[in-house]
Amino acid sequence: MASYPLDVAPPLLRKIQGGLVSDDALLQSPQDFFQGADIVWVMVAGGLVLQMIPAIAMFYSGATDRSSTLTLLRMPIITAAFCSVQWYLWGYALTFASGPGETTSTWYGGHIRAMALYRAWIRPVGAAGPKIPELLYAFYQGMFAAFTPALVCGGVIKRFKMGRFLIFIWLWSLLVYYPVARWAWSPDGFSSQHGVMDFAGGTVVHITSGTAAGAVVLFHAMEKYGWGIFKQAWRTITTSADEGKEVDAMKLRTRLAAGNQQNGGTVSDEELGEQNHFVLTRDAPHSINNLVIGTMLLWIGWLGFNGGSALGGNLRAVSACASTHVAASTGGCVMLVLFWTAEEAARRWPTLFGGGSSDGSGDGSGGGKLSVVHFCDGAVVGLVAVTPAAGYVPVWSAGCIGAISAIIIFGLKGTFLQHLMRGDPLFVFLIHAGGGFVGMVLTGCFAKDYVVGFDGFSVLLDRSVAERVGWQVADACMGFGYSLAMTTGILLFMKILLRPFSGTWRLLGDNEVDKLEAELEYKWRKRSE
Repeated sequence: MASYPLDVAPPLLRKIQGGLVSDDALLQSPQDFFQGADIVWVMVAGGLVLQMIPAIAMFYSGATDRSSTLTLLRMPIITAAFCSVQWYLWGYALTFASGPGETTSTWYGGHIRAMALYRAWIRPVGAAGPKIPELLYAFYQGMFAAFTPALVCGGVIKRFKMGRFLIFIWLWSLLVYYPVARWAWSPDGFSSQHGVMDFAGGTVVHITSGTAAGAVVLFHAMEKYGWGIFKQAWRTITTSADEGKEVDAMKLRTRLAAGNQQNGGTVSDEELGEQNHFVLTRDAPHSINNLVIGTMLLWIGWLGFNGGSALGGNLRAVSACASTHVAASTGGCVMLVLFWTAEEAARRWPTLFGGGSSDGSGDGSGGGKLSVVHFCDGAVVGLVAVTPAAGYVPVWSAGCIGAISAIIIFGLKGTFLQHLMRGDPLFVFLIHAGGGFVGMVLTGCFAKDYVVGFDGFSVLLDRSVAERVGWQVADACMGFGYSLAMTTGILLFMKILLRPFSGTWRLLGDNEVDKLEAELEYKWRKRSE
């Protein structure tokens, strides 16, 4: 019979000999050993994280083009369900489970009682202080295991058929997410043992998923164009503005739309030939309404994403929720102001800021208008960046994290869109991998011991800011490199595996659109009438 330490007593705790409690006592009267408020809060937080899955589906479907909107609406939800089944079968056991007093590897856990949550019931979980039942912990962490693969969907659109993507993401969760989550959050993980601060998943969730999306985009380009893509990217980066005419994607969309109404949509062949350096004209957001609603639902869900990671209803959870809201608000406002300023500068001084022709005539299309799309992007960037920091930094610094991350991502957007990640129009790699990296670094800069102690028992390692930042950068780089290498390896494995069955390995082409489920459903209903 196992016994467990319960060193902080709930109000109704019975007297325990030696500070230990047995399995039988826990099963007979769990209410005497666990705080009801902690259980309720983590349950609610888990529900909020689950809500983020349809939220990200709505966000992606609104931000993508019309031909992909229904595919992206269904893909994250189906993906989350498949990965939840895997988490239930063996994911939790591999990531966290171990026996009482047992030390396992830093890479994979594994205990037979946790397979299919067979006996993952009542064991107290938590490093110190008040604890929650293991079943609740498995439920809450399962929401992260479902949401993280759903993030990858935005970077693989038009590159996978649904069936092949499910095979890919099943392998990715097993080989990438579970090991990274273990090394960051399990007491046996090496990042956890070295004091790396990743409160709710800067590396675990955002860097791994964003890098996976970037790896798919790169692999697809390699399959289609070969090694020449790197030469072309370098040529594009090193070409000066005078040597290569720069075409703004939004202006090209505007002119094409105007032309469609007036004279058949005529745009010069030269302009159309240059569009592969930018987002394609058909990639305009399909539904701004869906984009905005998805952003707000993500914003609400992120309170559970970060606040629930305190694993209890305590002041640290309150601080994490407040920091999350401040960072999102600041990120959205800063990104909006940056976009408005850039547009206004391009309108007023076109020759200096690329808003007009080289002769300085300009077309006055900058307009200086506010963009809710950029506000939503900035809010999500702020949410991503504050994810690793929420339980470590004071609320005042959350505004700095949101602002700094928005400035950095805004500055990189043009470069990534035009030169490095032309196949990622939703900026999944930039926002999540880039925002997660910025957040990890800023966590080391702003972490305070009194914030960590808000839960009443946690402590921050006594290190200098430089040492903290060094460990944060090391963990972020390790997560980036591991996700990139393993994702590429999974894609190569699938290429070899599927070739004998299909005769060829082929990702979906840029002009090939997966059949929409709505069309299939309509045909089925027509046939049954």
